[in-house]
Amino acid sequence: MEDYPPCELRAMFRAGHSQFWEVADKAGILPGMGLKLTYLEGTDDPREAEDALFSGKIDMICGNHITPYIWVARGKPIVCLASPSNAVQNRVVTREPVSSLAEFKAKGLRIADTNLISSKGIASHDRLNHILDVMRQGYAEGEAEWIEVGAAGERGAGADLQARLFDTVRLGKADAAFAGRARREEVQDLHILDLPELPMINGTTITASYEALHMKERLAERLVRAMVETIHFTRVHPDQAQRFLDVKDTRAYTQHGGRIESITRSPIKPYPSPEGVLNAWELSRMRYEDAQAANPFSLWDMHYLRELDLSGFIDELLQEEPASVQEKYAKGFKHVGGAHLFAHNSTC
Repeated sequence: MEDYPPCELRAMFRAGHSQFWEVADKAGILPGMGLKLTYLEGTDDPREAEDALFSGKIDMICGNHITPYIWVARGKPIVCLASPSNAVQNRVVTREPVSSLAEFKAKGLRIADTNLISSKGIASHDRLNHILDVMRQGYAEGEAEWIEVGAAGERGAGADLQARLFDTVRLGKADAAFAGRARREEVQDLHILDLPELPMINGTTITASYEALHMKERLAERLVRAMVETIHFTRVHPDQAQRFLDVKDTRAYTQHGGRIESITRSPIKPYPSPEGVLNAWELSRMRYEDAQAANPFSLWDMHYLRELDLSGFIDELLQEEPASVQEKYAKGFKHVGGAHLFAHNSTC
């Protein structure tokens, strides 16, 4: 381990993306790089996280996928350094089996979903993804009729929302409804259509500002390396990594726990996918006029990850992994079935 100067690390996370950094801290990865995690708190409001970042209260945001393009267009020094999750795959339910939502084109598609805008006035990333899903099925922006059944993400609302979504289809009020992670045995008389994978930045991005990164020596380099080492650790020691999340101790930050699967399935070289970046910017453009002026790729600075990659460090980690582990995670992370539609509906 290199000799890094000690400093504090303060972060806010979105939609349950705290697991990466809790594991990194408890596994000794952050301390080994001279980083003392002193603040790790969640927020449902990207504006709160970005205000904290620009004011110097925090060093990074774990998440925020849509709103950063507004700040790029406005000339703010916001930057993303890595993206370990670059695709989603959603599913819908219909009364009769169909091979595509385009089959409703002639009569007009009525599609049920959770609310686009939360009580805080923020658009749901999941719902925005669904708009792109429908457009990729052959519909122009705004062509489909959306039937909203309620706000996702509220405590205890999951099962009730899902039932309301399904009932809109059963009662003929909608032709299709987004189904989250619903399994076939749960939909009973309805039919499930798995939509094609949608490239999309959606996971625990390292979002920071150049001002914050320059305040602490080699901070960007350390954050990227910590993410890579944490992915490697959870792949090789999944049971131990899960125990770290399950057990709370006396650390200075709130410990949120969770499951390690979103880490273990991440590609160990967490580059953003070009299509994922373009689609995330497209959602931002659809929602925020300012974002239209942003170059989507100007948000991303990959040279820290690229330098680590070229050094051979990541390939050395891969050589340490059993062949069974490498094969299991060769395809990387795919966020299937709207994984936080009801539990952690992400707003952006």
